[in-house]
Amino acid sequence: MTAYIKKECMELTRTGKLLILGIIFILFGILNPAIAKLTPWLYEMLQDSFSEQGLIIGEVTVNAMTSWTQYFKNATMVVITIILLCSTGFTNEYQKGTLVQIVTKGLSRRKIYFSKLLVGYATWTVMFLVYTGVTLGYTVYFWGDDKVPDLFYAILFFWIFGILLMSLLSMFGALSENSGQVLLGTGGIIFITILINYVPTISKYMPIKLMDGLQLCNGTAQVSDFSEALIITSIMIIACIIIGMVAFDKRRL
Repeated sequence: MTAYIKKECMELTRTGKLLILGIIFILFGILNPAIAKLTPWLYEMLQDSFSEQGLIIGEVTVNAMTSWTQYFKNATMVVITIILLCSTGFTNEYQKGTLVQIVTKGLSRRKIYFSKLLVGYATWTVMFLVYTGVTLGYTVYFWGDDKVPDLFYAILFFWIFGILLMSLLSMFGALSENSGQVLLGTGGIIFITILINYVPTISKYMPIKLMDGLQLCNGTAQVSDFSEALIITSIMIIACIIIGMVAFDKRRL
């Protein structure tokens, strides 16, 4: 199993996916504090245009909170990037027929599935730390030790949501024939949770709520408000692992 995990990691490097992910996540991480820092200058540049329309803009103040606001606003793009680049982990091997050779050599299907799942979790975690670390580093550089309430929990919930995404990708990877079906299945589940999230009475149960960490930072929500979403997300992660494992055991390679 260890050898197969190493093979998966080498595949990420060989195909350039790891490099592409790293570059994109670093750029997004830099953009968050950069946009915040440039906001007063941008407003100043547009002040004349606003004045002609009768709009008066007061002094614009930016701080660490402004940077982290951008962090959570760009979270959607981060999620889309990881989904697009990690959707072919299973399907590429089906098309190449490499899994048949690995199974005939004695590695069980469950070990293959868990290896891919663990590599997916590790990829998300590393890229997440890169994205968060770059934003944190530049934010501290620009604004020093400017505290943001409940930032740790807001970031943690975002990471957990990413773990759910990787679980969905692995499950649909076991169920699907091509990456298009994986994207459709994963995107469909997320889209459904977004739609249900608009129903006030049940929105607190939706995993997509974990992306609302900004509410924690600006004080409009408490950590306890995310309890239901965390429970449902945990159940979904476990369900995805079980369904994916059973499906991969039974599928034709």
